Amino acid sequence: MEQNTALTVAVVFAAIAVLMQAGAMLGIWLVIRKIPGQIESVRSDIKQRLDPLTNSALEIVNNSREPLRNITNNLAEISQILRDRTSNVDALAGELVEKSRQQIIRVDQMVSDLAEKVESTADAVQRGVLGPIHEISAVVKGVRSGLEFLFSRRRVSNVSEATQDEQLFI
Repeated sequence: MEQNTALTVAVVFAAIAVLMQAGAMLGIWLVIRKIPGQIESVRSDIKQRLDPLTNSALEIVNNSREPLRNITNNLAEISQILRDRTSNVDALAGELVEKSRQQIIRVDQMVSDLAEKVESTADAVQRGVLGPIHEISAVVKGVRSGLEFLFSRRRVSNVSEATQDEQLFI
């Protein structure tokens, strides 16, 4: 009997364990059944709060499309104007550089011509003015030497003076 009693006690414990598991499963099933309702309430609450934000964001995007188009068009126009003006300034700068280069060439030619004219004028002055002045100067020197020779007193040199001059020469 002892074995029957032990077996009965074991079966009773197994039955109690199975009943406890069934109760736990029933509790889990009841809790899981409530979850979709709670999820639905959370979803509706989130939807209720996000709908105004979504509508506001959509309205902001819709309202900003036209100003953004205007801004984009204005930026495109400004970019085109800047390109045109930059090309105009570039062309003007090219013209200024070319004109400056031509003017520098002209000034260089003028300075070179002036230097040549000054040199040729100096040569003409030397030939035309200084040449006759040298000739006149030579004639005056010749006349002066001739007059000095004519009007100078001649000394009679004696031999002792000539000897003395020769000794001084050495």
